[in-house]
Amino acid sequence: MNKKQLLVIAGCLLIGVIIFLAPRTSPIKKEEAADKNTESTDKAFESQVSSVKKEITPSALATIEFFESKLKASVGAAKVVWLDSLSNNWDKQMRPGIAAEYVFQKAAIINTAESWKEAGERFLGLSRFFQGEDNSTIGLRAIEALENAKKLNADDINIKTQLGVAYVETSQEPMKGIMLLREAVAQDSTNIDAQLNLGFFSMQSAQYDKAVIRFKKVIKLKPDLVEARLYLCDALLGEGKQEEAKTELLKIKQLTKDTTLLNEANSRLKQIK
Repeated sequence: MNKKQLLVIAGCLLIGVIIFLAPRTSPIKKEEAADKNTESTDKAFESQVSSVKKEITPSALATIEFFESKLKASVGAAKVVWLDSLSNNWDKQMRPGIAAEYVFQKAAIINTAESWKEAGERFLGLSRFFQGEDNSTIGLRAIEALENAKKLNADDINIKTQLGVAYVETSQEPMKGIMLLREAVAQDSTNIDAQLNLGFFSMQSAQYDKAVIRFKKVIKLKPDLVEARLYLCDALLGEGKQEEAKTELLKIKQLTKDTTLLNEANSRLKQIK
């Protein structure tokens, strides 16, 4: 799901964040039965799904309830195909919160680094449409999934990067996230995603000099990533280096025909003048 799709569905997030409050039993911990917290979470999830069902078409409802019946009748790994069907259909209904929960349930069954990563990335994406406590509770779901992924594949830089972002953006332990991102670039300095995010977080803390270093590194690695020049411009302006920022803005106008980027560049050029 890309950013544009997420923006479209942002207004459809009717599923309550209560479903993210209690931890679900993880196969990594090898606990036997679901505890009371998990049972409470399941009931809250079912209640929210029942509420949302009232707003979808009869045809869509019939399809979803068919898959639900198949899921209920299945055991173990046989559930995976029906969890996939449910998550795909809720995506079609533009209910990413429900879809993400089914992706999480699938990961708990197959227990692979990639499946936990997918679940974590979904919840991390959702968290960006919320603020405050809601952002944190959904972020906990992302962190739980990504931590499980990291336990299964500690060397995967992408997992480490996404987990770092989740800690910075949604938790009370932002430095833990920064350390993970630093580990990622230490492991592979060409990792653009980690370099970009370290640059973004440096900007947020007004460490413009560090942000400049990160963004220049990204541009060196991927010269055609024009957006990075816009980020670099903002960092340079934060340092008060207007002429350098102007140079980058003029390069943007030469390198792209994207109207959004051109408008942003022209807007900043007017501010400099």
